[in-house]
Amino acid sequence: MRDRDDRLGLRSKINRRDFIGGVGVALSGSLFACPWAETEQPIRPHLPGEVPGEPSALDPPLRTGLRGNHAGSYEVAHRLRDGARWRDAPDQETGEAYDLIVVGGGLSGLSAAWFYQQAHPDARILILDNHDDFGGHAKRNEFWSDGRMLLSHGGTINISDFNEYGEHAQTLLKALGVDVYRFPQLENSELYRSLDMRDAYFFDRETFGQDRLVLGRGDSSPKTFFSQTPLPSSTQEELVSLFESDTDYLASMSPDQKRRYLRNSSYKDFLIHDVGMQPESTRFFGSAGYWGIGIDALSAWAAVNSGYPGTEGLGFSDDEWERTYFQFPDGNASIARLLVRSLIPDIAPGGNMEDIVTAPFDYGRLDKKNAAVRIRLESTAIEVGHLGPPDTAQEVEVRYVREGRAERARGNHVVLACYNSVIPYICQELPSPQKKALSQSLKAPLVYTNVLIRNWKAFHELGVRNIRCPGGYFESISLNRAISMGDYSFPSSPNDPTVVRLFRIPVSPGLSAQEQWKAGRYELLSTSFETFEREIRQQMGRVLSPGGFDPDRDIEAITVNRWPHGYAYGQDPETGEIAYVLDELPPERSPWLVARKTFGRIAVANSDAAANAMTEAAIGEAHRAVADLLSSAPQPSRAG
Repeated sequence: MRDRDDRLGLRSKINRRDFIGGVGVALSGSLFACPWAETEQPIRPHLPGEVPGEPSALDPPLRTGLRGNHAGSYEVAHRLRDGARWRDAPDQETGEAYDLIVVGGGLSGLSAAWFYQQAHPDARILILDNHDDFGGHAKRNEFWSDGRMLLSHGGTINISDFNEYGEHAQTLLKALGVDVYRFPQLENSELYRSLDMRDAYFFDRETFGQDRLVLGRGDSSPKTFFSQTPLPSSTQEELVSLFESDTDYLASMSPDQKRRYLRNSSYKDFLIHDVGMQPESTRFFGSAGYWGIGIDALSAWAAVNSGYPGTEGLGFSDDEWERTYFQFPDGNASIARLLVRSLIPDIAPGGNMEDIVTAPFDYGRLDKKNAAVRIRLESTAIEVGHLGPPDTAQEVEVRYVREGRAERARGNHVVLACYNSVIPYICQELPSPQKKALSQSLKAPLVYTNVLIRNWKAFHELGVRNIRCPGGYFESISLNRAISMGDYSFPSSPNDPTVVRLFRIPVSPGLSAQEQWKAGRYELLSTSFETFEREIRQQMGRVLSPGGFDPDRDIEAITVNRWPHGYAYGQDPETGEIAYVLDELPPERSPWLVARKTFGRIAVANSDAAANAMTEAAIGEAHRAVADLLSSAPQPSRAG
């Protein structure tokens, strides 16, 4: 094992890993003895050997190792769940009072603050978040190599279709200066094609008998593609037939019968029992990708809505529509940065969507004393309650833990933009039916990993850009889209350093979706960075070494974004059915509708409130929560 690890470079000095990844807990609290609220200047010094003029590795987007729900971000909540209580620190009775307190600094929480500020420009707002960075799942991963900035997303990726954004979400993005129609000018969509680089599949020997990289399923006929795979000839024939099929495998059923049947069948069962495939043939699909589950637990109806093979002839395919797609180089982290710069204008220079990509953020200004809007990181809410009867109270008190001590603040209004599942523990006064509905919120665990490499010659040599690995620890290994914005330039030459994305879903075949997600959460929280690093180096080496890649020589930094609570889904409280597609459940069996009800001066936002993991849902729920508060419990501003 040690010899193999040495060959993989597991003990080599990659950028900042020994400092950041090795002492991640220390970075979340004790290292920063001075509260951000008490300083006008950034308190994060440069580390020895860092380049002057570049941001410090202590800035959250540059921290490597285990990120996402990082060490220090979830322990207080878990202790609260297990019955722990905190005494107030005697010196922390500050008497802080705000017009609005937002619990959760992700896209929904930041949007709630923005909508509230639009209604009350002079309002004083406090945003609390348990992480060491704002944005929630809209996580920015920033790397530097030889003085060059390289970006990727550590979570929320894109605006998948601006047409799907509601009126209020569109209004917010337009006000922030996001022009989605400029995307074709920002992406070099022909870069990889011009270099003859295509999609590919990697078949591993443990699952398929031998290691083999096969190019371009999308660029060749199913028969040509599958003939190059190590799959048995009978499996090849079944898959070719499936991908070429427009058969209605449920022809004897009416549309309503089909819909009910598909909702109650998994995609894997549909392939085996209705299409007639052998179980071993379904291994080609791996998991259900961004659905966050295995195909043995994904409903066949969700597969229909995603256009999976074998569903085209069932009679439900929609006509193609033109999407309005947009993606920043760091994913939707730039939307979070635009929101923060709008709320706290002096935190970063600039004024448009292009300069936000490279704008330096002064984290020391997030929580300035007397500022109109303050964002207080590494602060976990533990108690939220009205000061008096909820129907007549004028204020809500929020207690939170920061650096191991309980502090408190009062607000005229509170938006809970945190995970639904934590709200029953921090807001005991909510009605029992609402707390039960909140506790039924489900999230699918997943891992977004970014690896800085010296160059991408191996990808070019092999002629690949995106590689699906249906049997691998990571499901995919991909180069980023070639997006350049403002002063940020995508590395357009294979000789340039770049960031490689790896994606993983921790599935447990044979279990229900709920049990798979529970097991996945446990796995992610118990997996060490060393294990992730070993798997990264081993898999990248096996896939890319024929192109000249050496994991010991070529890997410069690794950031693993683990999300034990990842994508939001709803659940039928009667049957346990997962609402992968929102029209699967009627309103009376959609618990998130009860969970998000406004209670006195407390409203609920976040994507959980819509049972929909998309950015537009998070923003839309923020607007609804603020509108509910302002219509039911208006309050004069505390400004001045």
